[in-house]
Amino acid sequence: MDELIQQLISKLGIDESVANAATGKAMAMVKEHAGDELFGKIAAAVPGAVESAAAGSQDAAGGAAASGGGMLGKLAGMASSALGGSAGGGLELGAALSGAGLDSDKMGGFVSMVIAFLKEKAGDEVMEQVLNKFPMLKTLLG
Repeated sequence: MDELIQQLISKLGIDESVANAATGKAMAMVKEHAGDELFGKIAAAVPGAVESAAAGSQDAAGGAAASGGGMLGKLAGMASSALGGSAGGGLELGAALSGAGLDSDKMGGFVSMVIAFLKEKAGDEVMEQVLNKFPMLKTLLG
């Protein structure tokens, strides 16, 4: 994950703490939506993926109101409930990234870089499966 963090810092110009927090939240949501078996394939290919997801998951559980994007987080939760778990996933991820301090104008680039990094490490087939299970991830690409 260190390699990805360094790419995010250099290419998006974001702070290291924001890059770490946003990556953790993104990995936690990928794990949640992809499932343990598919996430296991990512974890096998990307050292630090499990730890990153665990940190992101703890952040979300520990401070959902403070770091979950406030009103955006509440709307994402409502959309997820109304439309089904994966339908609100893109909004949930957007709220989580916002709560991590990532500016909205950098979200598309962030998501694109994370997906490209995971494709490079875990392979196209694995990421196609992830995107099939978490289709709303594509809504944040820009």
